[in-house]
Amino acid sequence: MTLAQAPSLRRLVATYAPYAGGLMARGVELVAKLGLYMLAARILGAHEAGLYFLCMTWVGLAATIARAGFEKAVVRHMAGDVAVGRLPQARAAMLTGFGWTVVGSLLATLATLLIAAPAAIHIFDDPDLTRPLLIAATAIGPQALCYFVAGALFGYGHSVAGQWVQNASWPAFALLAMLAGVHSLDGMLYALALSNLASAILGIVLVARARPVVPAGAEQIDADALPALWRTALPLGIVEVVQVSLNSIPLLLLAAFATAADVGAFSVASRLSMLIWVVIISIGAIAAPRFAALHRLGDWDALRAQNRRARLLVALCALPPIALMIAFPAPLLALIGPGFEVAATALVIMCLGQLINALLPCQDIMLAMTGHGGILRWLNAAQLAVCALAGAALVPLLGMNGAAILTALVIVQGAIGTAWMVRRLMPQAF
Repeated sequence: MTLAQAPSLRRLVATYAPYAGGLMARGVELVAKLGLYMLAARILGAHEAGLYFLCMTWVGLAATIARAGFEKAVVRHMAGDVAVGRLPQARAAMLTGFGWTVVGSLLATLATLLIAAPAAIHIFDDPDLTRPLLIAATAIGPQALCYFVAGALFGYGHSVAGQWVQNASWPAFALLAMLAGVHSLDGMLYALALSNLASAILGIVLVARARPVVPAGAEQIDADALPALWRTALPLGIVEVVQVSLNSIPLLLLAAFATAADVGAFSVASRLSMLIWVVIISIGAIAAPRFAALHRLGDWDALRAQNRRARLLVALCALPPIALMIAFPAPLLALIGPGFEVAATALVIMCLGQLINALLPCQDIMLAMTGHGGILRWLNAAQLAVCALAGAALVPLLGMNGAAILTALVIVQGAIGTAWMVRRLMPQAF
């Protein structure tokens, strides 16, 4: 290597090292979640596995409502303020968001405890679901806090640590609990709560020890003040709730019309296809602070390069597993457990939706990190409307495959819609 090549190599390593670390964390998440799903399916059987996955879906939705978008808002505010050397404002945004997340978590947990029995009986027509939902309520607060403190790490520029806290640690802890002998439905749900709590505590410790990554000369940059944190959080919170609802509605609708065994099989197929989204979210989460900082600095050339780099990495990482799941759906589901291969067609349908998502990724994050949360909210409202109307027809008529078509439809709509809006609003960033 010549001396002239050395700086270029260093820049290349510096550019892609955060993605490598984040993808390593996501690799641990993929292995842990796949092991978690396989063990849960094999140990519990189709009926109780359906209850377990339904509770996980409920916890994810409730925790998202509890966070109210503050975990995304602090990424934008903290990264933007750190980029111009305003560390007190970044810290104030973090503490404000943390307080509101705690309040939201308490309210979401209380609401779940109050409606668990009526929901199990009148919505899902399965009284056996009451006790699992009551236990699952204990995981709502820990999961909300786990995601929020990861957002604070992203905002400080420690994206890899944020990935480990938010995505890799809790499924690994839950899997270890199963391997250690936690084999009952109740035990697995308690393990889910404790795993998220351990990850949240780990994140709080890392945030307390973190040092913001402040660019050289940041203190001399003159920039307008960001809007109040709640103004950023409000549209992003609505977007987050809608997004999680879009992921949850097909499963919840199917639970109202199908047996717990069918729900379990579909849930496994859905979660396998969603592993592609894990890759997209991983790369997007690492890119998000850079999107926010470069937009705050007005560096459009660097912002466009960052966006294209993220899209290329997603395509390289996501297309091979999509091809594998489309080519061998039944054998992959059979590895999870006997009887789950009935969801093979559903898996293929959902992977086709993820294919479009992998080709047009991360544009929702671009909109969120550049102050276009309101546009993102309207795009998500359109997705929700399509999901509600199409779901009312597809799921009762086609069952599991109808739920899969519904899932793929809203994924494709979201990917195309956000990419089109970025191209229209910020062509210099696409």
